[in-house]
Amino acid sequence: MIKMNKQTAVIYARVSTADQEYERQISEMEQYAKAQNYKVIHIYKEKLSGAKADRPELDAMLKAAVDGSINMVLVWDLSRLSRNAKDTLEIIEALNLCCCSLHIKGLSITTLDKDCKPDMYASLFLQILAAVYEMERKSIRLRMESGFKHHLAKGGKVGRAAGYVKPIDQIKYFADIKRNLNAKHSLRNVQAILDKQNKKVSLGTIVKVQQYLSKEKAI
Repeated sequence: MIKMNKQTAVIYARVSTADQEYERQISEMEQYAKAQNYKVIHIYKEKLSGAKADRPELDAMLKAAVDGSINMVLVWDLSRLSRNAKDTLEIIEALNLCCCSLHIKGLSITTLDKDCKPDMYASLFLQILAAVYEMERKSIRLRMESGFKHHLAKGGKVGRAAGYVKPIDQIKYFADIKRNLNAKHSLRNVQAILDKQNKKVSLGTIVKVQQYLSKEKAI
């Protein structure tokens, strides 16, 4: 396990092809870390397309976040995480759930404050990014809105009761997620495996199940 303190950080650097170099990304992030008095304890780097599901270094970084081994990730640009808006949002959500802040140098954005609360400006940016993803699902959303309006017009209610939190072991596909995590698959590989089975599960949900299973083992 990577040793951690309040002044530590890790760097994630990525380029798409083998003939590209990530030294500039790493150098700039090391300079930023030095200026912020962060000690860089690990550098995750890979030469793979941001659209690929199987990215070992990203998976290792997410696992370290879930394990509580890291609390700050530095990236040169948001596109280094992923080229896919949905994937990018899920990675950030997974880090947030682990109280692991992400600093995006190209945007001068840090996702969490010192109390693990989402930063206001970062949240605004994420909402914009989420809006891009929502455009891809526009036709589906319109059909859903039509159904909701019809349901509400008949006096129906939408959503759970206030204050209700669904038990983690009752979430959809819990058994599938648990089985694949116990088989030592990475978080993103679990998501990819379930996706191939037409079982849509967010990365954040898988993180929550992983945290739940870790607590079970600790008891």
